[in-house]
Amino acid sequence: MNRKTQIGDPPIRILRNDLEKLENLLDHLHRAYARVSLFLQNEVMRAELVDRQTRQPFIQLGSWVAFCDEEGARHAGTLHLPEERQEAPPDGISILTPVGAALLGLSRGQTITYETIDRRSKQLTVLDVRAPAG
Repeated sequence: MNRKTQIGDPPIRILRNDLEKLENLLDHLHRAYARVSLFLQNEVMRAELVDRQTRQPFIQLGSWVAFCDEEGARHAGTLHLPEERQEAPPDGISILTPVGAALLGLSRGQTITYETIDRRSKQLTVLDVRAPAG
């Protein structure tokens, strides 16, 4: 299920438990999310699958993450599925946003370049990751 990593793509990991949720989401996306879903699908395909969180925490569904953009602005939030929007904390980051898809699987210190909805190239760097509660 892995695609070749593109030059500059940081290595990422995804929990096997999250894989089924992500594949189901990708199978049912509306065309409005076509570009984000393609990026997310590529990220899922290139990820190393793991059974549990490793010593170096990585961003998974339900993780809280702090990151900065290329301009140094800091952001933080909890990564969630769109159907969890009602229960998501106010700082929620949907996996169906370009930022949410880019964050998936990254660890502290990793940087990734992604494309915004308006096709600008942006970069973010992960500052901190906290595993989901429970």
